Amino acid sequence: MDHQPFEDWLLNNQTISANEKQQLNAHLQGCSSCSALAEVNLALKSVKMTAPATGFADRFQVRLEAQKKALRCRNFWGFLLLTFSVLSGLVWMAWPVIKSVIQSPVDWLASWLSTIVSIWASVEALFQGGRVILKVLPGFIPIYVWIMVLLVAGGWSLLWVFSLMKFTKISQGA
Repeated sequence: MDHQPFEDWLLNNQTISANEKQQLNAHLQGCSSCSALAEVNLALKSVKMTAPATGFADRFQVRLEAQKKALRCRNFWGFLLLTFSVLSGLVWMAWPVIKSVIQSPVDWLASWLSTIVSIWASVEALFQGGRVILKVLPGFIPIYVWIMVLLVAGGWSLLWVFSLMKFTKISQGA
């Protein structure tokens, strides 16, 4: 059951039409949750408001500023500690590499250049092999198979989009 419009009517201090009032009364007779909300709302509206003690706002502002200052200080030191810890961990893990670079920078540089060249050659070979496969593959597979593959991929994409829309819907209820 959708309680949203009834909860809005109960909690907002706006006037509602006669038809909405009739729907609300009918709903309150059958819904214990909304009727309890109406009772609590009525009880809260009937309570007499009292003025706070003298100086309350000033004391509250002072305490709030002190809490904000303490939070800023704690966040600063926490961030500083986290940064130091992460940098220390990275230096500790990279120490063998740093040590080899300090001892023999030419060997390290040659090793890295060799690795980069071999990765580049591998990627280039993969692209060339992929181009050959993409040139040859369409001749072996009939057009209706390609159409079926595209339709299935489109269907899966639509299913994915609709499932994301359904499962990420944010509830507006209280």
